[in-house]
Amino acid sequence: MNRYLIILALYCCSWPLLLPAQNLKVLTYNIHHGQNNQGAVDLQGIANVILATNPDLVALQEVDSATTRAQGTDQLKELASLTGMYTYFAKAMDYEGGAYGTGILSRMPITATERIALPGNKDSEPRVAGIITLQLPGDSLLQFVSAHLDASDEPTDRINQATALVQRFTNAKTPVILAGDLNAAPTAKETGILKQLFTDATQAAGPTFPADTPTVKLDYILLYPKQRFNVTATRVIQETVASDHRPLVAELEIKE
Repeated sequence: MNRYLIILALYCCSWPLLLPAQNLKVLTYNIHHGQNNQGAVDLQGIANVILATNPDLVALQEVDSATTRAQGTDQLKELASLTGMYTYFAKAMDYEGGAYGTGILSRMPITATERIALPGNKDSEPRVAGIITLQLPGDSLLQFVSAHLDASDEPTDRINQATALVQRFTNAKTPVILAGDLNAAPTAKETGILKQLFTDATQAAGPTFPADTPTVKLDYILLYPKQRFNVTATRVIQETVASDHRPLVAELEIKE
């Protein structure tokens, strides 16, 4: 065989190793059970933010499912209908005849799901992390996590929750994106625990809470392992009405 044809055949056989990086846009948003800063439940306002951002993956916190305050609406299902995305809901607790927890929206089909209860004091509001697994082009897998940590002034629960997340994803066999409302400033101990494993893709982003005049960053998009990702852009979306948090977005490349 001509040696040039041999070289071409070898090149073609190695094609899966030469796939370009996978581009992903990730959004995290605490939606305050759909209640906007004018006191009205307005899921269309949340959907408008998502549609305008056009993300591939969305981590949502404070999601109601068929509760009285949500007027019986399955909020994640409604957002899926408005945005055309796949969903996963991780229930944290029963609430007002329905459920309350975290949610995920995905442009890509979801191949597996998992809900992990995060540790907390028996008198604290229960907290969970919802996890989905996705198959990316080139057959590589990705885990995407929506988490919501404790909101009390005392940090013990958050520290324990951050520690549990680090333990869960240490030595993960796939890349992991963990996004959500950590209820902790960048300098807090619990944030530092997470950063022992994860890299903060949104380190350069500004404050996210409160939405009208934000003074503190509570929302994050974290990556593991660092070498599998390039962060190409990050920003806080200047949305002041739809929720009490501002949405946070990161544009990423996942390297094969």
